[in-house]
Amino acid sequence: MLEAVERTIHLSPDRAKYAMNNFVSTVGVSYIPLHEKAVSVANAIGIVDVFGGKTKCSAPVAADEIQKAVDKGRLGFKRKNVRC
Repeated sequence: MLEAVERTIHLSPDRAKYAMNNFVSTVGVSYIPLHEKAVSVANAIGIVDVFGGKTKCSAPVAADEIQKAVDKGRLGFKRKNVRC
């Protein structure tokens, strides 16, 4: 999946771009065996341009999100509770 994201993220619709970017950062943080691969994919895709309409929302850079988690020591962290 990471390789498919790397190939197609910039050609996809905006909602898919946002979801793919989130997927890369989530895999990089929560699944340790694929951490290095996710970091390389995040560096390869770089900044993802997503049109958010009139809002100031933008897609976070996946490489930065992964690095923040590494700095906090949260690799492999999985939430115990999910809020809806």
